[in-house]
This record gives sequence, structure tokens and C-alpha cells, in this order.
Amino acid sequence: MSAQPAEIDDDRDALEWELIELVEEHGSERAALRALLHDFHVLLADADKAVSRGFVRGVFSEGARAPRIVGEDQ
Repeated sequence: MSAQPAEIDDDRDALEWELIELVEEHGSERAALRALLHDFHVLLADADKAVSRGFVRGVFSEGARAPRIVGEDQ
């Protein structure tokens, strides 16, 4: 006979549990928000490396990128 996992009678959804774990990992809501914003900025800065300019023709995140200089080899 195998043991059945205990069912938790809680109305929290998966997203709420992720938020709880994030706050526990970083110690406070402010530190968790700081970590999320840091990750977001890293993702934005890396957009040019992760996305082909030829595919999106430089319009994907216009305004978030540095101005493109014509004739510049990359």
C-alpha cells in the first residue's frame, strides 16, 4: 500500500505560490522586486543578441534600443 500525498486545502493558485517563494528566497518584497527588475533589464539589454535584426527589421522594441547607425557592421 503506497502513501497518498496530503491534499492542501488552500485557495492560493500557482502564481501566488511562486510569489511567496520569491519573497522567501529574497527576504522581502522590496528585494524580490529588485531582483525581478534586474532580470527584466538584463533581458531587455540582451534582446539584440537573442533576436535577429533581419527578422524583426529593427522594429521589435523600437525606442528601447540604441539608435542604429547606417553602415555600422555588427
